[in-house]
Amino acid sequence: MTEARFSDEEIKKLYQGLSTEMTLIDCGRKCAPYNVGGKPFCCDILHAIPTVFNEEWAYLQKNTNLWFPWEWDRGRDDRDEARREYEELKAETPDKMVLLECLGPDKCEREFRSFTCRQFPFFPYLNSKGKLLGISYYEEYEESCWVISNLEQVLPEYVFSFVRTFDTIFERIPDEKNNYEYHSLMMRKSYKKRRRAIPLLHRNGLSYKISPGNERMRKVPASRFSKIGVYKIAAKMPFPDEMT
Repeated sequence: MTEARFSDEEIKKLYQGLSTEMTLIDCGRKCAPYNVGGKPFCCDILHAIPTVFNEEWAYLQKNTNLWFPWEWDRGRDDRDEARREYEELKAETPDKMVLLECLGPDKCEREFRSFTCRQFPFFPYLNSKGKLLGISYYEEYEESCWVISNLEQVLPEYVFSFVRTFDTIFERIPDEKNNYEYHSLMMRKSYKKRRRAIPLLHRNGLSYKISPGNERMRKVPASRFSKIGVYKIAAKMPFPDEMT
């Protein structure tokens, strides 16, 4: 294990700083009906595998039995392709981090959710000058995550707490900032190729569309962001509130 960058007390404070509810409703209940397993996608190990800092894992071990190291399980997914993907993910995981699995959403202890849980499906978005502007989302969850199709439901208080928490993390762990700068760059390249604007929930409480080519920002209501996949279809149903 590498040298700890955060003490247990600091991890606890960071958790408290990112304990603000993302939405006023339980978004897991919105996406779970669309998942074969009936779980929220963010809580399903077949869709999202939490990655935690070593010191975060140490803190969790001292305070809860909710988490345990993730291992591939043929009983859950017997595809050879899945095994290769999992082995590649484990090999790519930095020494400073650990892949974990929890006991499931029905046994969740919210005060001991990992950073990965608290930020899903979002990541801190940085522009080409390295400035943390706010939050955007991971593209791979566009089809599954209800929140991505309903960004107007994300509370400004959540965005503020998210950004403040990552300001602290980036100050302490510069490599993390570098990682997210790179991820933001890759998102700009991907969206430019797809000729799409990047959705951003800004740290100032407003929402914008970013042109991936020149990084110009255009202020738009979050309700104007596109709905995707099944959520786009559900929104057109006669009683969309029952579906979305």
